[in-house]
Amino acid sequence: MDDPSLPFKHAIGHGESWSHRNELAAPVMEWVERSDAFLQADVWLHDIVTRLQRGDVEANMFALYQGLHLLRRKCDREEWHVFCLESTRAHPLRGLLHLCPYSRHSYERPRGYAGDADLIDYVYSQRQTGAPPIGQSIYRFLYQQTGPQCVRERRMILAREIDTIAERVHQPRVLSIACGHLREAEVSRAVAERRVGQFLAMDQDTSSLEEVARQHPGGLVRPVCDNVRSIILGRSVFEPQDLIYSAGLYDYLSQNVAQRLTRRLFEMLRPGGRLVIANFALSTPDAGYLEAFMDWWLVYRDEEQMRDLAAEIEPAQVSRINLFRDSVGHVIYLELERH
Repeated sequence: MDDPSLPFKHAIGHGESWSHRNELAAPVMEWVERSDAFLQADVWLHDIVTRLQRGDVEANMFALYQGLHLLRRKCDREEWHVFCLESTRAHPLRGLLHLCPYSRHSYERPRGYAGDADLIDYVYSQRQTGAPPIGQSIYRFLYQQTGPQCVRERRMILAREIDTIAERVHQPRVLSIACGHLREAEVSRAVAERRVGQFLAMDQDTSSLEEVARQHPGGLVRPVCDNVRSIILGRSVFEPQDLIYSAGLYDYLSQNVAQRLTRRLFEMLRPGGRLVIANFALSTPDAGYLEAFMDWWLVYRDEEQMRDLAAEIEPAQVSRINLFRDSVGHVIYLELERH
């Protein structure tokens, strides 16, 4: 049986042994297999509150992260939903954790939906906020976890995709679907050197598009207000593109909707064009905390489900399929190239 603590070993601080961290998490390993795990979890969460208030935020956040991960793995989906929607929402620990501006922003959804671009900006670089010290410490811990690491690497991977297509194709056309603040374009050499012919940044959130326009005033990047439904229904069709990519959209789509969107986007590629889709993997250890205390629910996929996104595309139209994981191992990328 796999060691359930393995996904968390990255969180060990400098000079701090794994055995010390494992000692703090040991009670979790004992109660998570018991029939009264939810009752034990409530007691355990109260203990986390006490220990966080005494200090040593990093060690106790680590124990919380691991415990939620283990409990989520033990529960069936319905049990876990009940725990997150009833137990954690009313628990005093939530108020303490929401002194962290990143956690609070996700939970409150100021733009009306989960995972907005302002939230993702908390992950790209550590912000100086007016949060109290414990809130800043919680934010600092979360910033260092695998999920945020993957988001930062995703930004660089997509920037490289833009640069690569600009090397292969003269003045290529690029389309970003659900672009958010389009931060990957800010670190793309091809965008900085204006080696992209046209860059369409599509999102349904006008606040995100306003930020894109502020960051890219020269006309190279064109914000487009549109939505996925219009694309799937065929109401929105873009001119043939050399690169189409989606950074985080598929994390929120059901499999059948994702398949239909993938087919539509693939149809918008030029011959030799590439579609790149990123999605968090089933193995992601952050999911327990995100769902329990940030109300942030993603659709996690494995390689088979990622490959299945191309199920509605005629195989003869695809010249190349590539699947790979990032260096952390928790985001899967699907690349489809058109004949």
